[in-house]
Amino acid sequence: MPTYEYRCESCSHEFERLLRMSQCDEPQACPECGTTPAKKKVSFGAGFILSGDGWTGKNIRIAGQMAHKNRRLDSRQDSLKRDAPSVTLAPNVDGERVGSWAEAQKLAASKGKDASSYDTVVRKERAGKS
Repeated sequence: MPTYEYRCESCSHEFERLLRMSQCDEPQACPECGTTPAKKKVSFGAGFILSGDGWTGKNIRIAGQMAHKNRRLDSRQDSLKRDAPSVTLAPNVDGERVGSWAEAQKLAASKGKDASSYDTVVRKERAGKS
């Protein structure tokens, strides 16, 4: 409910009333002298705030909070990536380590496994040695 300001014409006392909008034009008695009606003043007040989930102000505030949280998490993830050990694959077949990917391919073929998945790493290994 809005607050309305009034001024008594007989004693010049100013007072406020918290009234429904439908009651603002009803005559108000002065609390000092009791004279009716007091004159309603034109006031601009502090305005009003729309609250609830659907209003833009709340959405902007939440978007700002989420952006701040994401920046904080991104910097944390970057530091974790820098601190994490680098992982490299070692040539092996069923956990049995060998010296090169070509040897791993031969071992896999000798055990009756499909060795075609080793083709790309064997080519890269040979290109690196040339």
